[in-house]
Amino acid sequence: MNNRFTVMRVIGSRAVLQSGCGNNIFGSAPEQSEITLNIAGGSSELSLSARADENGRWEMTLPPFEPSAEKYTFTFSCGGETLIFTDILFGELFHISGQSNMELPMCRTYDPLAPEEFPTCEYIREFRVPIQCCFGRDEEYEDFQGGEWLTADRNNVPGMSAAGFYCALELYNKYHIPIGLLNTSVGCSAIEGRMPYRMLSELGWYDDFLKECTADGYMERTEKADRERMDERSRKVDELDGISDKIFGDDIQFEKCTVPLDLKELDGFEGFCGRIWFRKTFEIPADTELTDALLILGTITDADKAYINDKFVGETTYMYPPRIYPVPVGTLKHDTNTLLVCIDVKCGCGGFTKGKDYCLKLKDRLIDLSGEWEYAVAARVPYVRTEVYFPVLPLAMYAAMTAPAFHVKCRALLWYQGETNCGHPERYKLLFEKFVNMYRERCGEQLPVITTQLCNYDDPFAGGSDCWAELRAAQLECLSVPGTDMAVTIDVGEDNDLHPVNKKAVGERLALCVMRTVYGEKDIPPDIFCTGAEYKGEGKILVSFSDNSRVRLAENGAEAFDICFDNGNMLPALTAEMTESGLLLGFGSAEIPQKIRCEWRNAPKTIALRTAEGLPLSPFAVNIGKG
Repeated sequence: MNNRFTVMRVIGSRAVLQSGCGNNIFGSAPEQSEITLNIAGGSSELSLSARADENGRWEMTLPPFEPSAEKYTFTFSCGGETLIFTDILFGELFHISGQSNMELPMCRTYDPLAPEEFPTCEYIREFRVPIQCCFGRDEEYEDFQGGEWLTADRNNVPGMSAAGFYCALELYNKYHIPIGLLNTSVGCSAIEGRMPYRMLSELGWYDDFLKECTADGYMERTEKADRERMDERSRKVDELDGISDKIFGDDIQFEKCTVPLDLKELDGFEGFCGRIWFRKTFEIPADTELTDALLILGTITDADKAYINDKFVGETTYMYPPRIYPVPVGTLKHDTNTLLVCIDVKCGCGGFTKGKDYCLKLKDRLIDLSGEWEYAVAARVPYVRTEVYFPVLPLAMYAAMTAPAFHVKCRALLWYQGETNCGHPERYKLLFEKFVNMYRERCGEQLPVITTQLCNYDDPFAGGSDCWAELRAAQLECLSVPGTDMAVTIDVGEDNDLHPVNKKAVGERLALCVMRTVYGEKDIPPDIFCTGAEYKGEGKILVSFSDNSRVRLAENGAEAFDICFDNGNMLPALTAEMTESGLLLGFGSAEIPQKIRCEWRNAPKTIALRTAEGLPLSPFAVNIGKG
């Protein structure tokens, strides 16, 4: 540690610190120098002091503060140097982490076709840790390497975690105490990315990769190779492209298609990689106001650039974000307009996502842009492996994004992660147990962990497998870890979007789990789980639950059940009836089945079972006993 006078990152203006406990504060200073802290606010002042050791490290522990709206000023002094932090609150601090659906900011939930202002609250604050990957074998930072506290006002709310914010808002509205969010979430990050080298080595699944990634210069070599490979691909695309330099003219031969579409639906386009242009002409009536226009193009795989009437409108460099492009004034005209979209397909599964909106939003009307389009191929190239995205890898998120959180007092860990681990769902329960046990050991307390079960999503990269259903089953099994709870979200996803926008429901369900598990609220009823299934003869199965009286069956609920046999055959349930003893399923066969599955799809079409309070039960699979 250097001898510059510093204070740990989470101590800063607008911070929310955990109430009711002693918060440890540390930093650096010249060797043997004295550091004083004066805390002003409320009816009295408090002073603390510490001395830097021979390595220039100092620490002190705050006494417990009660949660309140009282704003404090922290003044640190060392020698002639002073650091002043204002507007500090004591309340509830939650560590929110995981991958993109926890990281997803509020602005990504905005619906341009039904615009609403985001709520705000000055007593909700977020500290978002900047993404930093590390692969050192023994690398571990004591403090975060960046970040600052932001208040949930109109300027900052759009950039805050949507799931985290809505959870915090629900908790604030109930308890009226400040809520802080320590956000270390990173898109695509795997759970093994949050684990140290020693733990990963003991598992034995990552030995080859660990040897590679911990070698000197791994990231630099990888980035250099990626850059050279992708530059060569770009040169090849440009070299083969014979139409883009004249695309705004009239001498390009286009063919007809229908948007939205998957490119593989066109003859000869299975696995297409390269550059392709799409064209759409549309009319704007003469009485239409042309200002404040938005071009809305759903989502597109992989990258796109959009032009209207030969003028650039917007671009996106990867597949997931919604394409919402403000149209510059003077671009549109009355009568006929021409939209051109250039798509760069890198992964062999390009196209316009089905089920999304494709339109031009004007002040007083919408112009539908779906339907008949035209396309022209600019360049077709072989598939080239894309850049390595380091956060997806084992070890990557541990040193700089996870280890520093061990030194910050929090009320609970809110964890929304699992999508990246769908490739090996059978490993997830063990990984989760090891991660939680390690996290709690390093924090020095049995911190509650609230997880979010994966929502419905028809993953185009699943290869026909039920890997999302299997990962959900593993997450359900993770509830065997003491002090955990889980928000079920099987009904609030979007089959065609990895990042569904209904994060309000996710946040509210996380908050219910917090109230029940962290605060012990007795009026929050327990979740309901399947406890067994019994074959009753004559093609009937009785499914039991932890509270049969609170289970509600959808009218078409039978559609959600599969009856599975030892020989691999599977039948749909034909009837379903909720009784006092449980759910009675009929399947019209004399053969005795092996198990039943409920909502066992990556994106189930029917949500069969809910609690009396309207929340969905977790999907499940259960073996059948013979009564």
